[in-house]
Amino acid sequence: MSRAVRPGRALALLLALALTGCGAASAPQRAETAPTAEPFVSGTPKKSAPQETGGPSAAPQEEETMLYIQIGDATLTAVLEDNPSAQALAELLEDGPVTLEAENYGGFEKTARLPEALPQNDARITAGPGDVMLYQGDTVVLFYGSNTWSYTKLAHITETEGLEAALSGGETAFTLSLQP
Repeated sequence: MSRAVRPGRALALLLALALTGCGAASAPQRAETAPTAEPFVSGTPKKSAPQETGGPSAAPQEEETMLYIQIGDATLTAVLEDNPSAQALAELLEDGPVTLEAENYGGFEKTARLPEALPQNDARITAGPGDVMLYQGDTVVLFYGSNTWSYTKLAHITETEGLEAALSGGETAFTLSLQP
């Protein structure tokens, strides 16, 4: 003996299936229309960004290129960015350390003119303590405060404790090198 399904009950069942997405026709459509969001990445991948290794089967990470800044009695360690400007700075320093005449500016940075211009990729950036920026292609700016302007990021100082004391003093020169 067969049971007849009442029209109201059949409609409710179809509506419930449609609302829960259990219908076979809706599954492929969802897969095709679901957004595939990628994380926002500005510029090229950075060597300086610490990354999880993911365990023993993960691919080895690229080695970071270090920049050493000698100012007075302090040696600051920075990680160079992975961009043409930072690569050009590293090439300049391959021949040996470069000592630059420096001055304090604005109560938040120490600046020094390079012996030659580097490639620029300026963007409006808010620099913060520890940022090493390129300004107008030929000036290195070491930040112990903050400022928003058009810069190209060269590096970031890894330890910012005591940074303001090291950079805001009366020193009139600092030395950049690839060796400690």
